[in-house]
Amino acid sequence: MDKIDKRVWYLGFTRLIRASGRVSTFIFLPLIFVFIYRISFLVTGLVLGIAILIMSVVQYYSGILTDRIGRRIFLILIPVPAGLLYIAMYFTVLYRMPALLLILLFYFTIIINALQYPAIQASIADVTSLGQRLSGYTVIRVLANAGAAIGPILGAILSVYGFQYIFLLAGISTFIEIIILYFNVRETYFPSKSQYLTKLDIKLAYKDRFFIIFTVIGIIMAFVLRQSGASLTLYAFDFERLPILYLAYIYSLNGILVVTLQYPVFKIMNKSSNPVLFRSIGMVFYFSGFIVLMFSKDITYFLISMGIMTIGEDFVAPTTQTIITSIAPQNMKGTYIGIYNLFISFGSFSGAVIGLYLLSYYENRTALFWFIIAMGSLMVGMLYFIINGSFLRRMNADAHIKIHERTAAK
Repeated sequence: MDKIDKRVWYLGFTRLIRASGRVSTFIFLPLIFVFIYRISFLVTGLVLGIAILIMSVVQYYSGILTDRIGRRIFLILIPVPAGLLYIAMYFTVLYRMPALLLILLFYFTIIINALQYPAIQASIADVTSLGQRLSGYTVIRVLANAGAAIGPILGAILSVYGFQYIFLLAGISTFIEIIILYFNVRETYFPSKSQYLTKLDIKLAYKDRFFIIFTVIGIIMAFVLRQSGASLTLYAFDFERLPILYLAYIYSLNGILVVTLQYPVFKIMNKSSNPVLFRSIGMVFYFSGFIVLMFSKDITYFLISMGIMTIGEDFVAPTTQTIITSIAPQNMKGTYIGIYNLFISFGSFSGAVIGLYLLSYYENRTALFWFIIAMGSLMVGMLYFIINGSFLRRMNADAHIKIHERTAAK
């Protein structure tokens, strides 16, 4: 990994700082809604689901814009309001201002974060070769999850003094991130007139058969994996009565294991250019993790489940952007990322709303709820296995075209 452009490391380091400050806001926000503002499970799921839809719509247009005007403006200028919004959320919770205000501020932070995300992902593709791409995304993921390991512990400690301090930490970390990016990450993409994205180019993405199939499977996957977020948090805290500090342990274990295991998993994946197959393997681990939750009685079961699912995450997460940026044309990487995120948001939205509804519906039969989610994970794994051959043929065909173009140029 020492040959990777240093900007990858700066982007990764700022993801560590960001995650250390922001992860707790996503973990503990459902608890704030339910136990401080007395909002029901269903309404909480609806609020979180709408946030996902907003995020993905914004990411869709942000992906197109970053392919038109470059990345740096989204990395440096866009996050500034986010820091101010988190500080506003701090005061909102501190003074118990109306829940509607907190929700609106939350949605604005989602919009700002969504504007930035495609630029970060596309920047990695800009500064890495195809052979380095999985390495680049692995670096980002490991450092981000180092922050994700630190964040829940910091959040749990701060929550002892008041949930509002979680948002103050998020605001401070955002401004630190901006300063580091400003001084260390120059522009990674300069679109020329010949590369300028047109409406016709965007329409071509919707005619990319493999990309559409991959996206449809991603929608189902997003529904299933959404249950490892708010549903797991509320299940552990409300149904199994685990203390908040235990929740921090569970989510910190996720971050610690990613940091520990991601590079060994990367070495396994790097031996074979077969990211779709590895996604299939990852979903089998998710299946096993959800099965463990069927028998959960104390924190031990939750830790085992999270450990197994984290291994699955190590196979699934880095391959998403690797696959998308590998099949996307050079001038449409951000666009493809935006389109993919837009459509999987429907899976995440329904996962947040329907998932929390089903959890409350199966209140006395939670094992059945987790069994349904586990079987959904297994089905997604089978679908990825089925399309693996199509991806390999696509990559081989693209490689032959590039060889032919280089030969013709000589």
